[in-house]
Amino acid sequence: MNFNVLTKCCLLFVLFSMLSIKDSTSAGALEKESRTLIVYSTQSGEATPTVHMLDVLVGHFSTRTTILSDEQITEKNLNDSQLVIYIGEEKRTLKAQTIRLINESKRLIAIGYNAEQLRPFSKLTFHKQDHISQIKDTDDQEYRQLERGITAQTVQGTDLQRKFLLKKNQTEQPFVIQTKEGAAYVGMLNILQHDKLLAEVMESLLPASNQTTTKYLQIGEINPVTDEKKLLELGRYVTARHIPFLLAVTPIWIDPATGDEVTLSDRPKLVHVLTQLQSNGASVVLHGFSRTYRTEESGKGFEFWDVKYDQPVTSNEPEKADQQLNKSFFPNEKDFNAYITSNQHQEAIYTEEKLTKGIELLAQQGLYPLAFEVPNDAISLQGYEVISRHMSSLFGQVQLSDRTWKSSSESPFLSTPAMLHGMTLYPEQSIDTASDQEGANILTEQTIQSMQHIQSAAIGLSYDVEAGIDGLQDVITQMDAIPSSEWLDLKKTKQTVQTQNVQIKTAGNGHIQIEQSNIAEPKTHKRSGMENMLRILTMVVLLFIVAFAFYTLYLRLTMKKRIFKERKSGG
Repeated sequence: MNFNVLTKCCLLFVLFSMLSIKDSTSAGALEKESRTLIVYSTQSGEATPTVHMLDVLVGHFSTRTTILSDEQITEKNLNDSQLVIYIGEEKRTLKAQTIRLINESKRLIAIGYNAEQLRPFSKLTFHKQDHISQIKDTDDQEYRQLERGITAQTVQGTDLQRKFLLKKNQTEQPFVIQTKEGAAYVGMLNILQHDKLLAEVMESLLPASNQTTTKYLQIGEINPVTDEKKLLELGRYVTARHIPFLLAVTPIWIDPATGDEVTLSDRPKLVHVLTQLQSNGASVVLHGFSRTYRTEESGKGFEFWDVKYDQPVTSNEPEKADQQLNKSFFPNEKDFNAYITSNQHQEAIYTEEKLTKGIELLAQQGLYPLAFEVPNDAISLQGYEVISRHMSSLFGQVQLSDRTWKSSSESPFLSTPAMLHGMTLYPEQSIDTASDQEGANILTEQTIQSMQHIQSAAIGLSYDVEAGIDGLQDVITQMDAIPSSEWLDLKKTKQTVQTQNVQIKTAGNGHIQIEQSNIAEPKTHKRSGMENMLRILTMVVLLFIVAFAFYTLYLRLTMKKRIFKERKSGG
C-alpha cells in the first residue's frame, strides 16, 4: 500500500513538472515576441526613406512592426505594442492626443526632433551639432573617427545614463541617453548616412538574444551563358572548405543586341553542374527571371523597375511603357490617382508572372530556389508585397522609396521589417572582382571593418563567377577571420517558396521538401534568331511539300484525261 502511494506521488510530481515546463516555455515564447510601433512626423505626412530605414533596423529586434504617422496613432495601436519608437524628421508641434498616447507607452525611444514635447524628455535641453566626426560608446576607451560627419542633437539634464558621446571643441557631449525611468533618446538627425551607427545604438538599447555575426557567400551572375567549368571550379573549392554557400541563378538570358534568348534547358551541362553543387550543400537563390525589362538594358540588372523613367514598371510590355508618371499630365488628382492604380495593377501582374515563371523554370531543371534576389535591388514597395506571396526570404538591399531606385540601402542585420510583409531580409554586399583584384580585396576588408562595432551583424558577400578562383580564396580567407561568426546554411533555416504548381520547403534540418505538379515549360515572349530561322525554313519546306502535292495531283488528273481521250478516239 505504501508502495502504491509512493508511486502515485511520483507520477503527480512528474506531471506537475511537465506542466510547469510547458508553462515556462510558453512564457518564454511570449517574451521573445516583440511588437513595435513606429510613429513618425514627416513633412509630407508619408513614410520617407528614413522611416523605412528605421523599419529595416527595428525589424532585427521586433517580430511585428506597425508604422503610422503622428496623426494616425490610436489607443488600440498603443495597447498592441510593447515598444513605441517616435521619430521626428521635421520640427512640428504635436497634437495633444498624440502626445498623450505616446506618453502612455510601456517603453519609449525617441529619435530626432520634437522629443522635448514628450513627458520623459520635457526637462531636458537639446542643442543641434553639425558635422561632428568623433563619437564613441561610453564603454569605449577612445573616440573613433567617422568617414562622414554626423548631425546630431546633444542632450543636457539630470539623472541621465549616457550611452553615446560626441566630441566638440574637446568637450564630451551625449547624443544618446536613457532616463532613469527607462525611456531613451537618440539625437541622430541624418540616419540614412549613418545607418550602421544607428544599428549599433539600437543594439545598446535593445540587446538581441543572438550576438553572433552571420556570414554568407553567394556565387552570383549565374545565367544560361555562364561558363560551367569556371562555376564548377569555384563550387568545388568552397565545398572542399566545408562552407555552405549560395548560387544566385537567373534562368533566362537575352542578348541585348539581337534579342536572342537562351534558357537553362538549352544548357544541360550547366544544369548538371548546378544540380551537383546543390546536392553538395549549395542553396539556390532565384535572381530574377531574365534580369531585363527593356531589352537594350539587358545585363544592367533592371527587371522590376523602369530605369528609363526611374519609376515602377507600368506595363508588362516595355514598348508600351513610354510615359513617365507625372501628375502635371492630368487635369485633376482623381484622374492621376486612377492612372496610378491602373499601373499598380499592371505592375502586380507583371511581377507575379515573372516570379512564377522563374520558380517553375528552375524547378523543371531540378533546381529548387529557397529565396529571391531582386535584380539590381530595384523594385517598388508594392513589388515586395507581391514577392512575399511566393517567398519567405529576400537577399540583397532594399529600395526605400517609390520615387527613385537610387534610394536602395543595405541592412547591417538580418531583419523582418514591416515593408517586406513577413519576409526575412538577408543583406548583401557585392564585390567587383572582375576588373581590379586588389581593389576588391580592399572593398571586402572595408565591408567587414564597417560591421566591427555591431555584435549581431550580417555580412553577405556576392562573388562574380567570372572573377576566378584566386579572388575567391582571398575573400573566404578574410571572411573566415571574422570573430564570433558563423556561416549561414540556408537549408538549415525555415523557408517557403511557392506557386500554384510548385511548393518548396525547408524545415531547418538541411533537407528540401518539394511538391510539384506537371507543369509545361513557361512560354517566353521572345525567340532566338536561330529558332526564328528554323521556323521560317520549316514553313518554306511545308509550302514546297504542299506545292509538290498539288502538282503531282495535277499531273495525275491530266494523265487520266489524256488516257480517257485516247481510249474514246480508238474505240
